[in-house]
Amino acid sequence: MYIPVINMKKCDNCKACAYICPKNVFDADSETIVVSDQTRCNGCQACVAECPQGAIRLDEY
Repeated sequence: MYIPVINMKKCDNCKACAYICPKNVFDADSETIVVSDQTRCNGCQACVAECPQGAIRLDEY
């Protein structure tokens, strides 16, 4: 199982991760991007690849 972790110091709130995520793990409706349901993450790393700021990593547990 994977947990997406957002480095808020790097994140510029572009929401690219929310738009690319096939599992709707991120909430793009809030003021800042948040992980709304980490249990949906399947570890595809689309968000990591799409983030222009390099602000997302996936932790495995």
